[in-house]
Amino acid sequence: MSNIQAGLLAAVPLAAMGVAYMLVRGKALIALINADATEATMSEQAWFYLLLGTMALAPFLLGLLAGLVYGWIGNPFVYRLVALGFGVLFSILAVVSRTPMALDKIGMNLLVALDFGFLVPLLSGE
Repeated sequence: MSNIQAGLLAAVPLAAMGVAYMLVRGKALIALINADATEATMSEQAWFYLLLGTMALAPFLLGLLAGLVYGWIGNPFVYRLVALGFGVLFSILAVVSRTPMALDKIGMNLLVALDFGFLVPLLSGE
């Protein structure tokens, strides 16, 4: 299987988790967005469907990029270290920047890093 196909296939569980996340925590995320907005330009339902679609489709773009990066790096061990390093780095940045819903973002960062870091090399046959 090619690296890009492996990245796209590895995106399937992330897309499912993103949809599940929106079904469970979507209202809290939308409330946070609407609290920051000075003027409500979209309804809560429109925000929900926009974010649901984003959570369902964005992992495939990330999977495409993960497959390309894995093909560029070539070494499964180094690729896994890079993936985990970025997951930890982005999690630290979420804490340092005091971003709202930091625990959710840390969890998402680590899930993405673990999913792509381990599934892309595995599915590529390495």
